[in-house]
Amino acid sequence: MASQSSEITDGGLTVTYHLRDDLKWSNGDPLTAEHFVYAFQRIADPATKSGSIYLITDCCMVENAEEISTGELPVSELGVSAPDKQTFVIDLEQPCPYINSLVTLCCFSPCSREFVNSCSGSYASSADTLLSCGPYIMDRYEPLASQIHLSPNKYYYKDAGITTGVNLQVVGDAQQALMCYETGMLDVIRITGELADLAKDDPHLKAFSTAQIYRLDINHQSSKALKNLNIRKAMAKSIDRESIAKNVVRSGFSALERVVPKDFYTRADGKDFAEDQKKYIEQMGFDTVKAASLWSKGLKELGVSSLELEFVYAATQSKVAEPIAKQLEDNLRGLKLKLTPLPDKEWLRRIDAGEQYDIILASWVPDYVDPTALYTSCISSGNNNHYHDEQFNDTYLKSQSMSGTQRDEILVQLESKILEDVALIPLFSGEQRYLVADGISGLQVTPTGVEVVVSELRKEKE
Repeated sequence: MASQSSEITDGGLTVTYHLRDDLKWSNGDPLTAEHFVYAFQRIADPATKSGSIYLITDCCMVENAEEISTGELPVSELGVSAPDKQTFVIDLEQPCPYINSLVTLCCFSPCSREFVNSCSGSYASSADTLLSCGPYIMDRYEPLASQIHLSPNKYYYKDAGITTGVNLQVVGDAQQALMCYETGMLDVIRITGELADLAKDDPHLKAFSTAQIYRLDINHQSSKALKNLNIRKAMAKSIDRESIAKNVVRSGFSALERVVPKDFYTRADGKDFAEDQKKYIEQMGFDTVKAASLWSKGLKELGVSSLELEFVYAATQSKVAEPIAKQLEDNLRGLKLKLTPLPDKEWLRRIDAGEQYDIILASWVPDYVDPTALYTSCISSGNNNHYHDEQFNDTYLKSQSMSGTQRDEILVQLESKILEDVALIPLFSGEQRYLVADGISGLQVTPTGVEVVVSELRKEKE
C-alpha cells in the first residue's frame, strides 16, 4: 500500500519502490524509505533473533543477508538503501521473480528506529508501544486480553471505509464463538470441523481457498526401500484421498493430487496455474491394481517380500494419519508401518532435522504466492528429506531469472519432476470457512491463508 510504483532492473538484481506522497505514522511523524531499510535490518540482525530471517537469506537472497545473520558482517552492509525519503531499494544476490509478493508479509512492514529506541526494550508489548501506518491503530490491548480494540488511523493516506472501529474478541472455545455469533456479539468467526459441517448450508458461510496442504514427506536417505522409485510410486497410488477427505478430514479440505492447489497462483495469461487438478492422475491417482503392480515390481528389485517403515505424525493428527496408514497397509501387501505419534514440538523437530523417520505426515503453508514456495522442500540445498536431483536444482535456479509465460512453463516442469519422482506425496488442500453476518462485506483471505484481509468492511447499525 505504501508504494505507488516499482521497477526491477539490473537483470533482476535491483528492486526499487517509490513511496506515496505524504505518508505518516499514526503519531503524525513522516514515514520515509529509511523506515523500510530499518525493518529489513532488524530481520537480518542476529541480535533480533527473528524467525523470519530465512525470508531474506533463502526465499529471496538480499545482498549480504547470510553473512550478517551469522555475524560476519555488520547490519549496515545489508543490501537495502534509501537514496531519498520516497525511494526504497533492495539489492539481491540473485533474481527473485516473486519479490513483490514476498515483501507484503507483515514482517517487512516499515519500522521507526526512533520509536523503537524510545520504548526502552518494550516495543510492541502494549498499545502505547505500537506505532501504526495502516488504516487502524490498536488503542486497547493487554497481554492475554480477551478483547482488542482498533480505531481509525486519522493519518492513514486514504479513507479506509471504516466507521467507529473494530472489536476483536479472543474466544478459546469454538462452540462459545458460535454462540457469540448467533447472539450478535460477533460479526465474523472462523469455523472448522463439525461446526463447519453443520453450517454447510448456511447462506452466511463464506469459503476461501488457501494453499494450506497436507502431504507425506519421504526421507530419501533413511531406507533403501524408499530410494526405490516403484515403491514410492506404489505408495502414492494406494491412498484414496477423496474418501479420507470426505469421511475423515471433512469440511475445509479436499483431495490434492498435485503439488500446487487450486486458486493459489495465477499464470501470466490470467488462468489458474493448477486449474486441472487431475493433470497428474497417472502418478498420484488412486488405483489399487496399479499400486499393487508397482509394489510387487519394487519388492522384486529390492530382493525382499515385505517391508517395515516408520510413519511419524503429530499426535493431534492421528485421525488423519491412521486411515492413511491403514490404506497403505491394506493395498500394499507385505507393508508394515510402525506408527509413531509425537507431541507437536518433537514432530516439528523431526521434520526440520530430516532424521528419525521414514515417512512423515507434514502440513505446509507457503510464505508467498508462487509455486516455488511449495517446491522448496525438493531443492538439494534447502531440504530436510534428502531428495536430490541435479536436473531439478538446475531448473529451479533457471526459474528464478525468468518471468511471464516462459517462467510458467518452467514451473510446470518443476512440478512434473517432483511428482514423477514422487519426491513427496500430496494429500489434501485446505480452505478457510467463515460465518459472516449481514451487513459485512469485503472479507478476504490471502492465498497463503496466513492473513485475513478486510477491504471496505462495513456493518450498518440501527
